[in-house]
Amino acid sequence: MSVIEQVVLNEKPEEVILFVTKFELGISIPRLDRLYSMAGWAHVGDNMGLLNLVRNMRDAGYVEFSGGGIVRGPNWREPTFMVEGKYTFD
Repeated sequence: MSVIEQVVLNEKPEEVILFVTKFELGISIPRLDRLYSMAGWAHVGDNMGLLNLVRNMRDAGYVEFSGGGIVRGPNWREPTFMVEGKYTFD
């Protein structure tokens, strides 16, 4: 199992979304959808649950929509599991 699969299965979806928007390009909505569909919709239920979560995070300023994708917003913060050094990314 890859590290990102472990993260999706073990961490809160809000933290995962913060992680995948860490870099300037962010993530496309289809790619985020694919991450969760491959993980059996862990912690989000279905794609509508995922979209509602992203919308709530946008409303809180954690992420923004840009060019068909999701990027970090003005209130973005480092995901807790990254601060704790819980996973090793090569």
